[in-house]
Amino acid sequence: MILGSAGITSLIVIASMGVAVSTSSCERDTALPPVPKDSADNVTSAQKAFDLLVLGKDFYMKKGMDSAGTDLTSSYADQIYVLKKETYENGPLVVTAGGVTYNGTWKANSDYSKLELSVTGRPDFAFYSIAWRVTGKTFTGLKMVPQASNSGAKAMDLEKK
Repeated sequence: MILGSAGITSLIVIASMGVAVSTSSCERDTALPPVPKDSADNVTSAQKAFDLLVLGKDFYMKKGMDSAGTDLTSSYADQIYVLKKETYENGPLVVTAGGVTYNGTWKANSDYSKLELSVTGRPDFAFYSIAWRVTGKTFTGLKMVPQASNSGAKAMDLEKK
């Protein structure tokens, strides 16, 4: 069978449509599940992502460095952190440490580049009970440094359990 230039063009268009259809069906297969909307039905993509990936999830400290660069991670190995939802920008913080539950609060800005944690009950909570700047967000964790400019090497990485 010999195709003229019109036949080749038609074949290319049909093949391109097949690729487009197969590509779009792959995207639908990997879509994230829907997130409930707030009462105003006004939820941003950042809020949806934070709700789906962070709120209500158990996190542990993957890395904790003080301002001098000392690794404190092992001091926090028995602690689990859960940010619960009151609104999309704040809510209760539940910390389980040594089998005991402590209650605090968390607060974020609208794009989740800043996260403030506050909990009391043990002296070691002072390390992370500050305002943090989120420097990295992944499906499994958050990388943070203090918002204060004089904090040296202090950093904290939280990872999902």
